[in-house]
Amino acid sequence: MENVVLLRGNHEGPDDLQVSPHELPFQLLTRFGEDGASAYGMLKALFEQLYVTAMLEGRCVFLHGGVPSEAKSLEDVAFAHLKHPAESHLTEILWSDPGEDFVGTYPSPRGAGRLFGPDVTKKFLEMLGVHVLVRGHEPVDEGFRISHNGRVLTLFSRRGEPYFNSKSAFLQFDLSMQISDAYQLAPFVRLL
Repeated sequence: MENVVLLRGNHEGPDDLQVSPHELPFQLLTRFGEDGASAYGMLKALFEQLYVTAMLEGRCVFLHGGVPSEAKSLEDVAFAHLKHPAESHLTEILWSDPGEDFVGTYPSPRGAGRLFGPDVTKKFLEMLGVHVLVRGHEPVDEGFRISHNGRVLTLFSRRGEPYFNSKSAFLQFDLSMQISDAYQLAPFVRLL
């Protein structure tokens, strides 16, 4: 039996963190008329129920965007949705991206979230007692990328327009596998 993890991403964010353009309501209205508005309301309720993070204890943490740079505990991560918008944890989990050649964080060109350096990743992973951050959110032409000295694995699950990346990817591995860095996960990335 396979386990599938579906996490909330920035496209499923709360009303104050909507992506732009946000085409889902329009697509539903176009396809289903007035029923599309009702369907969108039900989807938004479903989005509220999705986890924003998952953790494979002692090995990996999974989230959509990036590191909540001000998180001080596992509880800050686990309850980010409840602390939003008073604290930035949810915004960063849904919107942030890794950067390589700096220390700390910088404002994101996306308008939400932060760019975070390898030092922020290292501190976050140590706080959680895991070795690897597995994330999405960012188009990667080859479908996946390893960064931050093997501590971050980015998987992008969409191919083509509007990002025009040549491949998309997902991760499929044995949950009992011991993982010390993202390079160990690379052979289990499936490209489409």
